[in-house]
Amino acid sequence: MENSVTILRTNGYNDMKQIISKAIENIGKLKLPDGSRVLVKINLCSFRAPSSGAITHPLFLDALLCYLRNGFNDLDITVIESDATGSIPDVTLKWFGFDKILEKWNVKWYNLSRNPTINKKIKGLYSEEMEISEIFGHYDYFISVSKLKTHSITRMTAALKNQFGCIPYKRKVIFHKNIHSIIADANLAMTPDLCFVDGIISMVGGGAIFGVPIKSDILIAGKDPVSVDAVCAKILGYNPRKIEYIQKCRKLKVGKDKFILAGDIKEPKEVQINREFPFYKDAMISLGRYIQNRHSVISYYKKLRI
Repeated sequence: MENSVTILRTNGYNDMKQIISKAIENIGKLKLPDGSRVLVKINLCSFRAPSSGAITHPLFLDALLCYLRNGFNDLDITVIESDATGSIPDVTLKWFGFDKILEKWNVKWYNLSRNPTINKKIKGLYSEEMEISEIFGHYDYFISVSKLKTHSITRMTAALKNQFGCIPYKRKVIFHKNIHSIIADANLAMTPDLCFVDGIISMVGGGAIFGVPIKSDILIAGKDPVSVDAVCAKILGYNPRKIEYIQKCRKLKVGKDKFILAGDIKEPKEVQINREFPFYKDAMISLGRYIQNRHSVISYYKKLRI
């Protein structure tokens, strides 16, 4: 069923190839004919290191591309991301070695903010038309690879908010006032066919960038992004019916918030993450990481020509 979701325990990033294969087995095989054009949206929303839990881990992407290359024939794979207020993914890509992984698996890179766009008609909640990257007019299968994190504005971020990151504008902060409706519209315009939520290192507190990494060692996967986020909400201790953007996506029929758990884990509470963190520790860690991150970025830019 399309709203089947699986939760798998992991041994860090060491066994990702086997875990990804098992996840697909649990939710149903992928239908990718020879030569299919596949988009893989990763999360490079900041200059934070993968160990922080803020961005996609290179080892996860490596394992996913290995699965796709070895399991299917002649796929035309493109990894995508857009610029953000605090991120230039063209730089992050090289900084953390993603470029070497793309080269290893003969995969293309595409910055959604630095390529042509199209206007797509949608019956959205915020707008009836959305500007999206031109590449979304030329693909067969869309895989969303996101992180499991809490968020200061939306409470949480997982599969659905990853498509907010597909919007080709750098200063997406301008949409924060209407972020729940924008997330819903983005998923209506760019609906993923398969979602992975990396909770191997999740993040709580401090927004979605400067939070505290938690080694939770879980992977969530499914083909319905609304169902996947409903499961993620429960893992973080939230009621999915209280997460506004999940319900707005359900209203737009992006997916269903009712799900069937496939695999050994039958209840999200079996792997529930304690998202609470002492305020003073959260504040001090966030401040320290912000200062450290800013210093690192400034030092890096002095050596780099973009």
